[in-house]
Amino acid sequence: MVALLLMLAGLAMPYEREGDFTIRFEPMAVLQTGAPIPFHIKVEDARHKPVSDAKVTMQIETTDHKQVEKFKAVSIGEGVYTAKPVFSDAVEWIVLVEVHREDQVSARSINFIVSIGL
Repeated sequence: MVALLLMLAGLAMPYEREGDFTIRFEPMAVLQTGAPIPFHIKVEDARHKPVSDAKVTMQIETTDHKQVEKFKAVSIGEGVYTAKPVFSDAVEWIVLVEVHREDQVSARSINFIVSIGL
């Protein structure tokens, strides 16, 4: 009986499959510490059509994995999102963008060097 309940519970959990989304992102200001830095995020599907109504998040993490923060990206246009992370230290950061839409998920990461803010 317990095995049957566990099996049914597993079937009830949502399953996400790899999406075929193209994710492009870049900072729209000088990367520096202590200030929100707007990132422009563009998401397209396999047919190069804008992906709207997606849940987009940005995670920043130091390369030593000691600092990790997650930021919600908001839609600012058709297939275009923005997130404004704040970098606490002048080091190399891994910036990861994850896109969830329906039962699909795609992610992309880029490393950036952040300088000391003025």
